[in-house]
Amino acid sequence: MNTRTFVYILLIVVLASLGGCFTLPQNNAASNAPQPKSNASDFSAMYNPSSSAVNPQITAVVPSPNEADVFFRLRTQEIRNAVANPLEKKFPLYVKYFLRSADDFHIIDTASMNFNFEITDSEYLYGKFKLVLRENIRYKLVVDFVNVHYNVRKRLLCDIKNTSGFHEYSYIVKTLSGEVLFTNVVRAGQIVQIQGPLGKETVDVEYYAQKPYVPLSPYWSSPVKSPSIPDSVFRYRFGDTVSFDAPGLYALGSTPKNDKFGIVVTKNHTYPNVTTVADMLEPMKLICTGREYELIDSSSNTKKAVDAYWLGLSKNEKNAKEQIRVFYSRVALANMMFASSTEGWRTDRGMIYVMLGPPTVVNITPTSEEWSYGSGQQSVVFTFENYSGLRNGFSLLRSNTYQSIWQQVTTTWRSGKIFTVSKLNNE
Repeated sequence: MNTRTFVYILLIVVLASLGGCFTLPQNNAASNAPQPKSNASDFSAMYNPSSSAVNPQITAVVPSPNEADVFFRLRTQEIRNAVANPLEKKFPLYVKYFLRSADDFHIIDTASMNFNFEITDSEYLYGKFKLVLRENIRYKLVVDFVNVHYNVRKRLLCDIKNTSGFHEYSYIVKTLSGEVLFTNVVRAGQIVQIQGPLGKETVDVEYYAQKPYVPLSPYWSSPVKSPSIPDSVFRYRFGDTVSFDAPGLYALGSTPKNDKFGIVVTKNHTYPNVTTVADMLEPMKLICTGREYELIDSSSNTKKAVDAYWLGLSKNEKNAKEQIRVFYSRVALANMMFASSTEGWRTDRGMIYVMLGPPTVVNITPTSEEWSYGSGQQSVVFTFENYSGLRNGFSLLRSNTYQSIWQQVTTTWRSGKIFTVSKLNNE
């Protein structure tokens, strides 16, 4: 047996053991009801790009009751950086999935496959595989992407709902060239096509205009939400081309006010990235006071005002540039990972991610995520609960106990420094 064959066999054995090592400790909620939890893998690497040379993205759609299509894509530039050799034309990737019940994390199905991608000049390389589903079940799909030679080790989690009726896993959005969109966010004026489930030809679309808000601080109680009244309603035929011009949420189907799902339209034409002064302005609300934001927003030269603000925090041009780079790279990552009924950075998880960075540890339960920052007595835990069951529909369980840490976080940013986990441990 040659060395390469031995390495591949060893890799398969290791991945198989990882996939089956989920444990189910009890987690007592406020009602003291036992909640199953997946503690087998720390899922923090899912939100940390530095954990792997290549960071795939995945999304899934359930076009019929018995199957799901799982799409994934790889950024070509990350692959080029990983292989280093400009003459390399192929990129092999080992993919293994574990389809688990969302209720108890028991494995329902598992399989592995090998992909061999042609390295092209396109921005992304795309892959796809199918799953066989049982009806009326909610799933957690765990997918491992591995190429040991090029330091690719990424584990991702994807929820899949195979329940009756039309829901957010019933449709998928594609560009005119047929490329799948991996978030539900499209740019204003972008022409797309929406593909729905078999047997459903049209859907009513409720439009809700974008509200210029940011999430409440972690220690503020959320106000009671008033009933949602759409600004307009129209009917869409699946497969038709459509362009959404006004920013906001285009909810597919008439659903209760807390169960809206659909397409978010943003005026940021480089979403999820932040490249223009206009795109930079709104996220600054996470750090600015209301008065500071008004002065910047009303300035006759917004770019100059934005630059002056960041420079005023650090009093040093080099530090200001680094603050800007880290802050807006976190905004872009939050946009990519956490978009729900609004852009990713505006969500509760997005807010915490932008301000504190990637979590140290992430635990997953059927309906929640626990993010831990730091270690020992200095650690802090944020719990996000998905009350509605919608994809990415997580809300932070707010508490006044977060007031001290949030003051430390905002003070760090406003003193011209970048908040990282090391600040919690006084490193």
